[in-house]
Amino acid sequence: MKRKLITMGLLLGSLNAWAYQEAPSLSTLVDKGELPSVDKRLPENPMVITPVNEIGKYGGTWRRIEPNYHFHEWSNEPLVALDDNQEYVPNLAESFSLSEDKRTYTFTLRKGMKWSDGMPFTTADVAFWYNNVEQNTELNPSVKSLFKSAGETAKLKVIDAQTFELTYKESNPNFIEMHQRSTMEFRLPQTPMHYLKDYLPEFADKAELDKKIADAGMTDWRQLFHNRWNTRANTNPDLPVLYTWVYNTDPQELQQRAVRNPYYWKVDTEGNQLPYIDGMSWPLTAEPQVRILKALAGEVDMDRISKLTSDFTALKKGEKKGDYTTRMMELDDHANMLVLFPNLDYDGEEKEVQRLMRDKSFRQALSVGMDRDTQNQILGVGLSTPAQSVLLPSSPGGSEETSSAYTKMDRAKANKMLDALGLDKRDSEGYRLGKDGKNLTFLVHFQAGRKISEEGAILLKADMDKIGLRFIMRSDEKSYFNQIRRGGDYQMVLHNNTSGLNPLFGANNYFPVMSENNYAPKQSAYYLSKGNSGVKLTPEMQELADYYEALLKEGDKATFAAKVNEVMKLHAENLWAIGILRYTASPAVVSNRMKNVPKKLYSVYKSPFYHLKEQYYISE
Repeated sequence: MKRKLITMGLLLGSLNAWAYQEAPSLSTLVDKGELPSVDKRLPENPMVITPVNEIGKYGGTWRRIEPNYHFHEWSNEPLVALDDNQEYVPNLAESFSLSEDKRTYTFTLRKGMKWSDGMPFTTADVAFWYNNVEQNTELNPSVKSLFKSAGETAKLKVIDAQTFELTYKESNPNFIEMHQRSTMEFRLPQTPMHYLKDYLPEFADKAELDKKIADAGMTDWRQLFHNRWNTRANTNPDLPVLYTWVYNTDPQELQQRAVRNPYYWKVDTEGNQLPYIDGMSWPLTAEPQVRILKALAGEVDMDRISKLTSDFTALKKGEKKGDYTTRMMELDDHANMLVLFPNLDYDGEEKEVQRLMRDKSFRQALSVGMDRDTQNQILGVGLSTPAQSVLLPSSPGGSEETSSAYTKMDRAKANKMLDALGLDKRDSEGYRLGKDGKNLTFLVHFQAGRKISEEGAILLKADMDKIGLRFIMRSDEKSYFNQIRRGGDYQMVLHNNTSGLNPLFGANNYFPVMSENNYAPKQSAYYLSKGNSGVKLTPEMQELADYYEALLKEGDKATFAAKVNEVMKLHAENLWAIGILRYTASPAVVSNRMKNVPKKLYSVYKSPFYHLKEQYYISE
């Protein structure tokens, strides 16, 4: 079954080599003999991008403010993308097809495409990435779920230098949508064989590799390889990539930079090689208040400035002086900015805490005991919506019914439910005692520095105080917070749910099948390890896992939506994760010198595929 790809711009055949133009800085290098001519740098059929408003001008530096890992989020290139109308568009692959049984994907790469250092990009790179890196158990403890079905790893078959097949054991109709959103899992655009093979023992000379390990101060080849391959933390400015801009800064410099990729494989409708902008810069770190001050001073060309809707007003007031326009980055692929996760797998000494968290009536009591309207006024400036941790109502399988379940505050009902659970006695401070007559305390971890969590923790504690539950809110530094969640020994965490469109994108929020599942972490470990670690799935968690496996194979959209709705109903009733508020849009600024910026901006998770970043230009 051939899948239709929408061509973005003129027909590819209408562009001839003689028509290609390039940035003046690249022309200079060509004249010096330091770079091949533009027609030799582009593939035979470059991808054609239609500018949002007009043909742009070359030059300038895009001044950004988000931290390092967002450079990778902005840069990643999928095989096939979706446009704003959810239509397939070519990208790394100029075409693809899916077999009738929805098991085999066939991709055709662009002939003549090159890495940022000028070396050819072919299926040899694909084979290296998939066979020698992704499935290398010494580098990765397990194969990513993106490449598995029915417990087996998909098989790669190279047809020729441009064509390859990926075949799954069972039907897997969702790979296209999943790989473009899994920027941390799909790493082909940053895995050049000619560069990285020298860091793998099966390819490298042992003496030379040992010397590289020693010179870098690393402990072994694995650590060195990850350092050379890491684009999320930008630890290697020498790594060839397929990105629009190429990272070229010492990882320790306070001001980070990236420069145009001279071999970038996209052009505009007049044959101008993209990108228009020479490069971008951003600080290594920037505290929230610093981001706002930089924006007010007119030192940001385009970026998300804050995750808090409340900062929109301050940014709006500074528009004239800062010479920018305040915009809102839509977060319509996100679900909840605040979610309370009781750990169903907690097995510590506090047996009464364990008993209660595993009882759905207790979780329901917590939910109706929350004053979400007040939280919305404070955290969402009145622009958010109380909601459970389920898909958005507008998404296939989502509904207003599941979204609003147990979200209306009813403290009388909450108190009655808690009393019925045996918590009808209180201590001298008014806090409920356990059924065993002992003091009852719940420890809730949240991430320090995440303002929504910090303020939400205060409001949540106040709500729980009013129904007689003693909640201890604990702020943890980000890395330690993530370590606690991975360990699975916590009682509760206060975090978020960024999966609002499709339960397979961020499946850890809905199914006990992935790491970073916050409500059944040990059962998720059991699923992932096929029973070698963790704890066996309960019947209710097994039901969710079964739904997950069925959805992975479901190609009919109506049936898929119906099954998703069944999953959301289970979540809405059982409240394994207790949603508090929906995300609101994030304040962003667009400098008046930045052109060709789309009218609608999305969160960073969508931006590489919807914003057409390569056709932005700067007009001084």
